[in-house]
Amino acid sequence: MFLNNKLESIDGVVDIATLSTRLCAQAEHLRSSLRESQDINADIEIAEKYVGNDCIIALLAMVQCVDRDVNNDFRPIESNQSTALTRMADVALLTLTDLYNIGESLLKSGGWQPIDQSSTISGGIVYEHSESGETSEEPEYEKWSWQIKLILSIPILIEPGCVDDEVVWAAAVVYYHHNSSTDTERREYDLEYLEQQLDRGSNCLSVVDVLKSDEDRCQSAVRLRGTYRGCWRGLYAEPLEEMDMKNNSIGQNLESWTATTLAGLTSSSSLSNSSRVLVIGLGCGQLVSFLRRYITNVELQVVESSQLMVDIATNYYQLDSILDYVSVVDPTEYVKSQCVESQEVGGFDTIIVNVCGNEDTFPTSLNGDFFHGLISMLSNHPTATLLVNTGVSVDSVSTLIGNTNMLILKEYLLRDHTESDNEGTIVAVRRCDWSLSVESWNREHLGDDAQSSGAMDVDKAQQTAVVRLEKFLSIKHIEMINSVAKAELSRGNTALEKHSESWKVVYLQANNIFHKKLPTIRQKILDTIRQVDKSNWCLFDNVDNVSIRVVEYHTNQTNHSLSDPKHYDLNSLLTCDIMLSNDGLFEGGHLQTLEADGTLKKHEFKQGDALIFVSHKYHNVSRVVSGSRNVMVLEFWQGAERQCSHRCERFGRQICDKDPQDSYTQQYHSRKQTNQKEHSGASLPFRLGSVSTCKEDSPLQLLWEPTEVVNKPVQANEEKPKDMNDAFACFGDSSDSDDDD
Repeated sequence: MFLNNKLESIDGVVDIATLSTRLCAQAEHLRSSLRESQDINADIEIAEKYVGNDCIIALLAMVQCVDRDVNNDFRPIESNQSTALTRMADVALLTLTDLYNIGESLLKSGGWQPIDQSSTISGGIVYEHSESGETSEEPEYEKWSWQIKLILSIPILIEPGCVDDEVVWAAAVVYYHHNSSTDTERREYDLEYLEQQLDRGSNCLSVVDVLKSDEDRCQSAVRLRGTYRGCWRGLYAEPLEEMDMKNNSIGQNLESWTATTLAGLTSSSSLSNSSRVLVIGLGCGQLVSFLRRYITNVELQVVESSQLMVDIATNYYQLDSILDYVSVVDPTEYVKSQCVESQEVGGFDTIIVNVCGNEDTFPTSLNGDFFHGLISMLSNHPTATLLVNTGVSVDSVSTLIGNTNMLILKEYLLRDHTESDNEGTIVAVRRCDWSLSVESWNREHLGDDAQSSGAMDVDKAQQTAVVRLEKFLSIKHIEMINSVAKAELSRGNTALEKHSESWKVVYLQANNIFHKKLPTIRQKILDTIRQVDKSNWCLFDNVDNVSIRVVEYHTNQTNHSLSDPKHYDLNSLLTCDIMLSNDGLFEGGHLQTLEADGTLKKHEFKQGDALIFVSHKYHNVSRVVSGSRNVMVLEFWQGAERQCSHRCERFGRQICDKDPQDSYTQQYHSRKQTNQKEHSGASLPFRLGSVSTCKEDSPLQLLWEPTEVVNKPVQANEEKPKDMNDAFACFGDSSDSDDDD
């Protein structure tokens, strides 16, 4: 934020004129270096070196430090300090453009030419290959270094947007700290590249708000604030931790697989009324805050070696309420001093080590003695666990731990990752032999009375086949369905959901419409779905009651698609799609399933046909090339037949607050509550959905699934979250006034 012509940082303020003069000189030096050579290979080498020194994030901070007018083409707003700031922002923008031009020249040398703006990503560019005619927004992406990939994303990074009359960026720099191991004083802002210091950028630290979208739930982009140690590698870089700033979710939700796994294997209802948890590595404080919120009567201790990380958690994540639990001390020294003391008080029930640093590597200073000390600090409870986020150093960390009761856990991927993406790896150790399964996790963390959806394990679901029933519904039945749907549309029914211009959904289960107006078709579908299940999967045998969760009447027009190849219907047992449109009325829009062998199978699907499949089997719909495609989709689950005007998330004995709750719903709820005791443990916003392995002795792959939590528990005396300050802050060192050549 700006105060009286000063730029504020954690440690104080810096004169804007001094800072802008130094940074402008550095930026101009970078531009000159890029223009001196006429050789594309030499230019690329220079660009990669500067990007490896984290110059992109510094340049973005310079561009974003100017207040801009959303109603005047995002032009700078005049103020007392606007001259110096605007000059700095303009020079940074020109430098970023020069860097992108080098990346574009590299693409052109390979035959790729920019032809259009992206229709899906603001600032994105579409390229076309001069020989093959292929078009792509990420041409030959897998062959480029991370530096080149980041350079090619610059048009997206420098394109401002507007939300609620405020300027937004794809990546908004909140805090940036540049430092080198050879610096005698901290330099919080730098662009220079020193050839003798090849790893200079690895000592950088930044806090960045990244806009990300949720394709599955068709929600608008959310702003995730992440802390990044080392060079920031772009929009898909893995942060130490991140938090959803849009929903102000301090300690309520965890965004990454790593943090979710660390928390999910910590909170255990099988422990005594008080759990002792040690966390080594504060991160941004989100994990620690989450543990405080969801683990009943937790006794928490946090060890962090850097005061700067504590300051960041306090200033940029508003987590000052956790400071009483944090000790700033070297982890090795802490373990040496606490080994004996922790055993005297019973040891820790969970110890979390979350200290991965530059390039997601584990610190070499933490050796075998450190891990042996941690294991000795565990309590004698059978579920007491040591959890280590190893990053890419899983082999070396596993060797150091050297414990036979060790599990290696990796992420069950539902999204495509590039080879450079961190997929998450955690080593888990207990004193005695143990195994991990969905059933054991439910028993340990949710108690014996935990609700289960009864849905098939995601990994097993991929082995199942789709059942096609040809001409399941007659033309007369289809006309009846179309008539009811059109009647609801004509009334402007609130059960209509408009996902996009080309995709509309009417929820026919709302207000019991499907039951009242199409009873014969409803009964025919129910009878058939039971028969198909009995002949193929017998999922209904394992649950108390099966009902209709949702009846969706989809209208898909040109350009609509459900493109995610690993989409599945969470918490449902079976899904039934019924084609309502005549085959000649549309082109494209094929229902496809991702098979266990990795192939994408297109299913024949004609008017009146029904396709029935396990809901947790991956499925998607290809793009509708032309025309209009109407299809009815029903999902079946364990729970009451829903009447709410949306796809309900409350399965089992839960009642949705949007459900009319007629006599049927209330009777079902009362029946389920009989002899059911309320679980007193933590109601986590996620649960373990799948534990699988590719082959013997390979890491276990964990899939976490979201749950809708009602009345989230709050620890006694917990402070209410403060309002988030969205003001941008970038930093300089007022003691460093020298211009860099």
